[in-house]
Amino acid sequence: MNYPSLQKKPGIFQMLGRLVKQQIAERRLHSVLGYTLLGLVATAIAFAVAKIDERLGIVIIAGLLGGTAAFICLFNTKLGFYLTIIVSFFMFFANRMMHDALPVGAAIDVMILFTFIGIYFRKTMLKEKYWQHSRNPITAVYFLTLAYLLVQVFNPSMDSVAGWVFAIRKFINFLMIFYIALHIFDSYDNIKEFIKLWLGLCFVAGLYGCFQEWHGLLGFEERWVNYDPLRYKLYFQAGHMRKFSILSDPTAFGILMADAVIFILVLIMGNITRKMRNTLLVLLVPIVLGMAYSGTRTANAMLPAGLIIFVLMTITSKKTLAFTIAGVVVFIVVLFGPFHNPTIQRVRSTFMLSEDGSYNERDINRQSIQPYMLRHPIGGGPSTSGMMGLRYNPHHVLAGFPPDSGYLHTAIELGWVGLALTCLTYFIVMWTGIRNYYRSRSPEIKAVYLAVLAALYGFMIANYAQVAIGQVPGCFFFFAMLAMLVKLITFDKEPELQKNNNSSV
Repeated sequence: MNYPSLQKKPGIFQMLGRLVKQQIAERRLHSVLGYTLLGLVATAIAFAVAKIDERLGIVIIAGLLGGTAAFICLFNTKLGFYLTIIVSFFMFFANRMMHDALPVGAAIDVMILFTFIGIYFRKTMLKEKYWQHSRNPITAVYFLTLAYLLVQVFNPSMDSVAGWVFAIRKFINFLMIFYIALHIFDSYDNIKEFIKLWLGLCFVAGLYGCFQEWHGLLGFEERWVNYDPLRYKLYFQAGHMRKFSILSDPTAFGILMADAVIFILVLIMGNITRKMRNTLLVLLVPIVLGMAYSGTRTANAMLPAGLIIFVLMTITSKKTLAFTIAGVVVFIVVLFGPFHNPTIQRVRSTFMLSEDGSYNERDINRQSIQPYMLRHPIGGGPSTSGMMGLRYNPHHVLAGFPPDSGYLHTAIELGWVGLALTCLTYFIVMWTGIRNYYRSRSPEIKAVYLAVLAALYGFMIANYAQVAIGQVPGCFFFFAMLAMLVKLITFDKEPELQKNNNSSV
């Protein structure tokens, strides 16, 4: 029996703990005491910034934003994944304002990791299988590639383990994006939500690219371009500044816009409502203009390459034949029409390879490095070529060699064995998508499958001329589309989806 006189009274720390719990957890600082505490904290921060260093304010703001983002990624994985994508779009714009002082790459890596950990904790609490939805050929071939990269640590041609760690960390990030997308896409509505977010962000990027073309670069952007003479030489060509929008560079901007154009055009040709088709047409205009203003020849080549997949898979459709004829007419007009605009001239140079000096130079580089590839079946090792080679393996024979092509980059660093594995990976990706496309019965899902396949093939073609697969933020779209190839077929027979299909226009 407990006697009131003998019960132990709560101590001061217990009372303070209860008070804090009541104000934060229950009332969420929505009280006089809560407002007072917030005011005192804000006053203390302002005093510290004024007396110590103004840069302390930036650190505090970054800490608060970073802590909030980490909390979201851990406890709301879908929102955390979307937040990571949004940050990946705008981080280069913010970094240019800060003179490239922000650790943007590390921030994205941390957000991906926290989202992955959040999924792990959720599965642990719900006692779900960790590798649920991961039994598919695409996952298998990517784990085979990971095993090959792990073996590369013993590559005798490589001088630096740090460079190998950098490559492994980057590849594991891609696998985590794929894994996260597999688990977030647990319904067809979530896939549609992701597509809307992605196309909306591409629309914003395209609009800002148009702003740069029509208005000119802002002051901090001009200073950023002029700061590096090599950057200025790459961006300012034929008397015209290539536009980069809010992304890292014109090439990344152009490739991303081109892939969005492919995706939108194929969706427009699919079984969708009139309202959705009109919305996509509105989105398409600034994205197409942004692609053109980027001055990226690779983007211009991606467009017909990606659409060829759509044409081949729907060649018996009258709509496809009309689209193909219209596309050929537009292509001929652009290529041979009486236009002398700098943007049109750069588009034309894409398809006149004999007049393209940069293409000829890259072709010479490929031929000069072929003997090395034949002598090194497992390559020179990860992070041994280009700028990463100069950083991690400065004395390597490949250090500083420009790996302008993603496939060439793989061939010289991972050898022809790694290149064969990469080609096998992309073959399995396309095979999985085409197989599931013909297995599906829903016209709406078949339309999304076509758009995903065409966009993925566009990326694969772009990877021949640039290191196109793996750049931020395009890597989120690429690996999310891989997850779509796997998951879309699982929603093919949902009654609600079939009902929506019957009402489509």
